[in-house]
Amino acid sequence: MKFYISQMVETEKILPILRKYDVGVEVVQFANPYVLDHRYEIMDEYKRELKELYNNVDLIIHGPYADLCPGSRDNEIKRVTKLRMEQAFEVANSLGAKKILYHNGYMPNTYSNVEWKENAYNYWKEFIKSKNNMPIVIENVLDETYDLIEDLMKRVDDENFNVCIDIGHANVCSHISVDEWMDKLDFKLNHIHLHNNYGDKDSHFGINKGNMDIIKILHKLNEKKDDDLTISLEVADLNELVESLDILVKEKFIKLKEER
Repeated sequence: MKFYISQMVETEKILPILRKYDVGVEVVQFANPYVLDHRYEIMDEYKRELKELYNNVDLIIHGPYADLCPGSRDNEIKRVTKLRMEQAFEVANSLGAKKILYHNGYMPNTYSNVEWKENAYNYWKEFIKSKNNMPIVIENVLDETYDLIEDLMKRVDDENFNVCIDIGHANVCSHISVDEWMDKLDFKLNHIHLHNNYGDKDSHFGINKGNMDIIKILHKLNEKKDDDLTISLEVADLNELVESLDILVKEKFIKLKEER
């Protein structure tokens, strides 16, 4: 398993973390449509901000999601969705990212399962054509069950098209346990978003602040012995992020760079 931190603050603030801990970065800036519109200059700026760490730290790109809907019945919505996702894929290639992540995009009670499954399948089957150079992972957000993502993975059936389980989202939005999510999607599980909450809202707390036993979840994931599995800490508060990293060092999931 390889750990990453999801970048929720300015690059300058995470540089000490990247120099201390053996982790990569999940870059979220390019989920912003304004940033995508100015992606070439902002990519150059981001490389400068990373300083000596650029090309020395692994990157994952979090793709755009606001207002986008890959399962839409509206061709114009799908056109804009594809445009933004293509732009983000271009960024991921240019920055040498290891993976790119997109949201599933399902809004409960807006589509029947039958229609969504067909629309989403058609969208993603077309989108991933000629994109065999980088893994694409699809994340649950408001999904109440794993059914839609499971169906999508089985039907698309492409080795570069896989699942990201956001355990915080599952804990809030789904009545199904995180363990069951992991068991049912294990055949395509490639990435995890790691953060904690109390099941009432998507708080993005540190791993020791909530009603989930994160260490137990990580031990279960570690049993997979899957070298391709990546895990991003999506912790909003910088102090809670550092505290979480220190816990993971103590539990021997993460190493300090001086220990490598």
